[in-house]
Amino acid sequence: MALPDLTLTDREIFEALAVRIKAQSAPSMAQKQQKKSRALNLSRTLFKEQLDFINDDSKRKAAICSRRSGKSYAAGRYLMKEALEDDGTTCVYVARTREAAKRILWSSMKEASIRFRLGIKFNNADLIAIFPNGSKIIFTGANDASDIDKLRGAAFSLAVLDEAAFFNIKLKELVNEVITPALLDRDGALVMISTPNSACHGFFYDLTEKGTYNFSVHKWTIKNNPHMRHAVAAIEQDIKNGILDPSDPSYKREYLGLWVRDDQEIVYNYTQNNLFEERPYSDKWEFTLGIDLGYHDATAFVVTAWTPDYPCLYIIDEYKQNRMLTSDVEDKIRRFMGDYKFTSIVMDSGGGSSKMLLETFKQRSNIPVQAAKKSGDKVGMIKIMNSDLKLCNIKVKRGLELLEEWDKLQYNKAGTAEDRRFENHLSDAALYAWQESRHYLFEEAESVPIPGSPAYFRQLEDDMEQKLLEEQDKTLYDPDVWGDGYSDADLFN
Repeated sequence: MALPDLTLTDREIFEALAVRIKAQSAPSMAQKQQKKSRALNLSRTLFKEQLDFINDDSKRKAAICSRRSGKSYAAGRYLMKEALEDDGTTCVYVARTREAAKRILWSSMKEASIRFRLGIKFNNADLIAIFPNGSKIIFTGANDASDIDKLRGAAFSLAVLDEAAFFNIKLKELVNEVITPALLDRDGALVMISTPNSACHGFFYDLTEKGTYNFSVHKWTIKNNPHMRHAVAAIEQDIKNGILDPSDPSYKREYLGLWVRDDQEIVYNYTQNNLFEERPYSDKWEFTLGIDLGYHDATAFVVTAWTPDYPCLYIIDEYKQNRMLTSDVEDKIRRFMGDYKFTSIVMDSGGGSSKMLLETFKQRSNIPVQAAKKSGDKVGMIKIMNSDLKLCNIKVKRGLELLEEWDKLQYNKAGTAEDRRFENHLSDAALYAWQESRHYLFEEAESVPIPGSPAYFRQLEDDMEQKLLEEQDKTLYDPDVWGDGYSDADLFN
């Protein structure tokens, strides 16, 4: 009996090898079960509202919550779940600042790794959590251009933006230009969480309150958090004792997660009446440049314009950048000087380095920089500037980033200073420029009636009557008419 031909072709050999390699490399059922078990253990620490949020299949979702509601905790569990279940994936957690990202989630993730034996390695220098399956979670901030640039060109399966309502940068541009492109490769999910701000304005407000941008929106408060029952009881007792007022806008935002505007907490009170598109014509414009120095914080420049022809101060130009060197600041001033003929250039000289920079400009660069007027009562100066805003004596060019700062900038709870959570660099530069401007020297000219109007004809009649009276007076006192020797008394005898 002849044996069958057992000769294998090259194709058959490679196919057999591919099947074997695939079988060897594929996760075993035990491995898959282990992943699910770990993810399940993480989920068991969450309550219903958190689970509903995480398990929502939407690729774009947001949570608007109160303080101590467990929103950041849920975000951390969400990130770890994604990293555990998808080998080799990359997730990113973005807070307002890098320091805030580390403070909010870094330590709790370390504790979770130990508790659930996840074997996560933590790179403390770069703030990267690396999982045994090759997945990683990157922690970063959104206030520094260099940190944001690191996100460009990356590929994420999940991006979480925490306290999104309080970002100092333009949130919409961050989402559209940086985060969304980074999610395309892996069809990733974008998650945004925050408590409300007092301005009731901005990208996060629009998507959670107005329903724009097609986000799936979740809401819960501290009262839904079973781990905070003692805190809820304490809040209720404070209400009974009159310590907390449920009608107060701050209470509604902090404890109920509601969008409630509070103009008393907003530092700069502008309206749509303070905005302009184009400056009116004048050949007498004078310009002031206000500068707020920083390094890790942004250095900000604001240009104002005023003229004796109009009663308003016009805020017309701006620039803001982190990590500017002395030479960079000098170069930017000279660029502005090429566009505007400044009457004065004022710079914040509050710190030692600022004073040195001021003197450097005076002595070496021949730039006529003056020290900004900084009184001990900054809040008082802001109130005076707000009076100008209320009277519409300040106009701001529509679209300036300064308006973004003004929308968010709040006082601290004591009302004694600006809340440090919010950026104020352009605001300070504008304050310095406003103090140096002379728009208050405007004197309103006598109004001229429009030709053909009733007022115009009344003015003509008044002018004719005045002329007749003057002619009459001239005749009365003319010696050629009455002769010499007449007095005023003679006219009435």
